[in-house]
Amino acid sequence: MARRRSEKAGLPPGSLVPVSDEPAQATTIRVFVYDGDTLEERSGMAPDAIAVGNPAKTVTWVDVAGLADLKALKTIGDQFGLHQLLLEDVLNADHRPTIDEFQDHLFVVAKMLSLDSSGELVSDQISFVLGRGLVISFQAEPGDVLDPVRERIRQNTGRLRKKGADFLLYSLLDVIVDNYFSVVESLGHRTEAVQERVIKRPRNGDLITMHALRRMLLAVSRQVTPTRELAGRMVTIPNALIDKGTKRYINDLQDHTVYLSESIAMFRDQLTIVENTYHAGLNTRLTQVMKLLTVISTIFIPLTFIVGIYGMNFDNMPELRWHYGYFTVMGFMLVLALGMLAIFRKKGWL
Repeated sequence: MARRRSEKAGLPPGSLVPVSDEPAQATTIRVFVYDGDTLEERSGMAPDAIAVGNPAKTVTWVDVAGLADLKALKTIGDQFGLHQLLLEDVLNADHRPTIDEFQDHLFVVAKMLSLDSSGELVSDQISFVLGRGLVISFQAEPGDVLDPVRERIRQNTGRLRKKGADFLLYSLLDVIVDNYFSVVESLGHRTEAVQERVIKRPRNGDLITMHALRRMLLAVSRQVTPTRELAGRMVTIPNALIDKGTKRYINDLQDHTVYLSESIAMFRDQLTIVENTYHAGLNTRLTQVMKLLTVISTIFIPLTFIVGIYGMNFDNMPELRWHYGYFTVMGFMLVLALGMLAIFRKKGWL
């Protein structure tokens, strides 16, 4: 469980607080050093022995997983000259997607979204540091959506190995946003499925499903909107670390987030319509039931009246001693009931 910001109350600015109450876990470090022709990948490196290539010729990606070991995190910060406030933000798991400028690097926070096996939304924070020929990524736990980028580096496909560190950062953000599409499309399919069920026959569980979908769409929107602002800031920021050519790609990334925001709004509106349809369907079913009960009650009113008369047991009631009295009264009641049903059907009440 992520610690609350309130637990840092009273501590000096830049104080590093563990991201969880679990015992410190080993920080795993994987480093990619590449250019257009060569690639060096190393795993399991010690925090104080990270090999970095020549920033003028190569790009280095330091991929850090595991943030509970504060000593290792501080060592990485000292080696690359990272500000203490930056490291503090790395540990804030509830940080909003944003970009901050420091003296010789940029700090970017993003959110990775996915759906677990039960269909619930899972959000993981990942932080990036962009320097000259350098990208450092920090995430709390191993496992992410960045494997396509790693494979492109290994296979030397596309233009990634021919570009600089800023293009690597763009590629990492792009694959994160691409995964947003998978999440939103999955929630959209579930919205359409519940809509079909509600139109055919609404069920009690559908309302719970709709509320869960609306909650997850809202949670996704809370990450997509600041990510759109993040992309917009990266396009306009006057920083030499982001090349003008890369900004064209980042502008496309911003367009993707705009499309995602519109899709989320559309699905939320669709859920509102489905919920209205659900309540309308329940009201229609209730009206039909009440209509049937009213017809039954109306038919039994005269029948109850007749039965009440012959249940008074007065001595001077000749029909009580008539041999065919019972059959006559029962037959009359049957004809009366059928006649009322025929009148109700003719008037369209049934």
